[in-house]
Amino acid sequence: MPSRMKILLDDRKWGRFGIDSYRGHRFYAYEVTEVAVILPLLAGGRILIERQYRPQIKRYIYELPAGRVDRGEKSLQTAVRELKEETGYTASRVSPMAVAYSSPGITNEKLHMFIATGLRKGKSHLDDNEYLSVKTVTLKKAMQMVKKNQIVDAKTIAALLYYSAFVLKTG
Repeated sequence: MPSRMKILLDDRKWGRFGIDSYRGHRFYAYEVTEVAVILPLLAGGRILIERQYRPQIKRYIYELPAGRVDRGEKSLQTAVRELKEETGYTASRVSPMAVAYSSPGITNEKLHMFIATGLRKGKSHLDDNEYLSVKTVTLKKAMQMVKKNQIVDAKTIAALLYYSAFVLKTG
């Protein structure tokens, strides 16, 4: 359905915020680019996670590597680029895992979740506004961190739970 959103803020890089309506009801909407989320799998059931500062919530949180899909880029290309930029790792294989919307009541942000395997360590290339460190944990430990609310990032929780429930179980 075409949007008739009244734009309140437009940032060509990040998205648009405005007021829209549906069946006579007004609502706020945030239209953004899509996101690639990467679950980097190492040998021995270990994964890479990041401890990253998020100024919006004024704290460091644990999350999987992820980034916005640039204009003209495919989500798979974003996954490969973000894995290298944020962790320094490259993967011999990056496979699609799942697609979800982060919070469709307010935004159209679409999450493309990928699994990265055959990882090789290299040098990271962080953006100027990224403050993060990379940590290796077992998948079991990551799931315990989710259970204990030590991982609170929704895209990370979704990717970990999806992988554990559907990819590992069906192999």
